[in-house]
Amino acid sequence: MDLMPSLTIREIPEDVLKKMRRAAKQQRRSLNSQALQWLEHGANEWRKTTEIRDLLEAIRNTRESMSRRLGRGADSVELVRAMRRRDES
Repeated sequence: MDLMPSLTIREIPEDVLKKMRRAAKQQRRSLNSQALQWLEHGANEWRKTTEIRDLLEAIRNTRESMSRRLGRGADSVELVRAMRRRDES
């Protein structure tokens, strides 16, 4: 059987430990299982944030590239106003 890696965490703030104990009790988990659950959740949230940041950066780069090649383009607000004026006449 392969041994799983372990981690020792020192100087845990007392309020964090109390919250973790309370959550573990409510979820009927051991303190260790609760800590693992919180670590996994935090890692997933960090990954999502990183992926969103990367996606936004790719969108910005694409927009800037298109703007350099094709020009700024028309303002959509002005286009809508012009369409409304045309429909009113």
